[in-house]
Amino acid sequence: MTGVQTCALPISKPGTIVSYRGAVAHYNGVDTERAIKMLDAILGYIDVKGGTCKGVGPKWKYPKTKGDQKKLKIVDGFKGDAAYPTHHINHRVLKMIKDGRNGRPEIYMFYCYEPVYANGEVQENIDIMKDEKLIPYIVSINPFYSESTALSDLILPDVTYLERWSWDDMVSYEQIPEFYIRQPVVKTPGEVRQFQDVVCDLAKRLGLKLGFDSAEDFIQKSCEKTGVDFEYLKKHGVWHDPKAKPKYKSYAKELKPKDYTAENILFDEKTGVHWNWKKSKAKTKEGAEKKGYTATKKAYKGYVGQKIGNKVYTGFKPDKLNKSGKFEIYSELLKNKGFSPLPSYISIPEHEKMKRDDLILTTYKVGVQIHSRSQNCRWLTEIYHDNPALLNPRTAQKRGIKEGDRIRVKSDIGEIVTKARVTEGVHPKAIAISHHLGHWQYGEFASGKRAASGHVCIPDCSRKWWKETGVHPNWIIPNAPDPIAGQLRFMDTVVKVTKV
Repeated sequence: MTGVQTCALPISKPGTIVSYRGAVAHYNGVDTERAIKMLDAILGYIDVKGGTCKGVGPKWKYPKTKGDQKKLKIVDGFKGDAAYPTHHINHRVLKMIKDGRNGRPEIYMFYCYEPVYANGEVQENIDIMKDEKLIPYIVSINPFYSESTALSDLILPDVTYLERWSWDDMVSYEQIPEFYIRQPVVKTPGEVRQFQDVVCDLAKRLGLKLGFDSAEDFIQKSCEKTGVDFEYLKKHGVWHDPKAKPKYKSYAKELKPKDYTAENILFDEKTGVHWNWKKSKAKTKEGAEKKGYTATKKAYKGYVGQKIGNKVYTGFKPDKLNKSGKFEIYSELLKNKGFSPLPSYISIPEHEKMKRDDLILTTYKVGVQIHSRSQNCRWLTEIYHDNPALLNPRTAQKRGIKEGDRIRVKSDIGEIVTKARVTEGVHPKAIAISHHLGHWQYGEFASGKRAASGHVCIPDCSRKWWKETGVHPNWIIPNAPDPIAGQLRFMDTVVKVTKV
């Protein structure tokens, strides 16, 4: 009996292995995640109730606009940064602007995003955004006065979630599509406007026809196109088809011959994929047949089904890449780029060069804060307003560090000074610092500083009993991408730790 069989036998109910940032934000993160999902597949956990399921969400129909888009090629990093940057490499954008070979924007506009605080190499981010030769003009759309907003030339105050119109298409854990909207429950203060409404006004001034006049009008027209009662949603917030049943094992749906033998649909012998070449970037049918499914640009957009044996199934519809419809444990695409086609361990280059006293810096989340955006919420920050560095007792003792001591954490790009918390909850070769705190803007509760607008924490100023604001670890984390997907490697930084 194999080890996998031994492990699998006692499991009577489906489950799932929940991972992501902690496993993925490494040099070898893609292979780690692939190995985790491979285990889910071996255990029979894929797309079953209680298992790892394909996302099921509402399929909104909405007004669409047409037009030519021109964009700088700066969102996928430098050549060689990543083999398949399907979610782009946003943490390298400022470096790309500094480099300049792919062009620079005349105006750098960001919406509810923190290029300074959320990425690594914070000081370089600040220096680039301050340099008007690199970025002449910066526009920030944000409800709050953040670190990035403080460096902007123009600030457009946006609405919070309590003042916003939008529909969402998130997945449903019940595997039944749910249509729901957000709508304002309080009035917007001062000159605050929802940015979507601002864009609609700009379009009118430019003579552009969007097909809708405001965010609310967009929601209403989306409901009309989708066949959902707008007034019902305004009253109840959410709707789902009461006759709908949970969608499990959708990949196993057998297609009818007419589904995969229609005009323009080709069969790729190598992968077993039926695909519509007209939806790809192929110019001719002959060219598509010659190149094949995997090598034809954007062929995944024409995916129809996957042949298994003598039948054709829905399979796992690919997105972004020309994958087959199979659950790909063996990846031909990775092989083509020089990586192992099977999930494999890849050593982290910086860890191979670690010296005896070096540690690995890892960051983490806590349950009462949200990334970088909730520290101005007084009740949350009252609960969690300091983020001392976690050190194993053996690691601390070796360096003469005790609970509460000030310590210096130094990487190749900089250093920070913070407090030590000694705990068995961290590995002896690691140091852990949560990434929520250490703001130097974002209001009094987050940073201890008043916003430039003059906003203060009235009427709760007298109730703020703490002075700590924490220390931000991103100052010393490089903006380095993993070589396959381009994920920022938050968990790989090698540091030296000493007592101050």
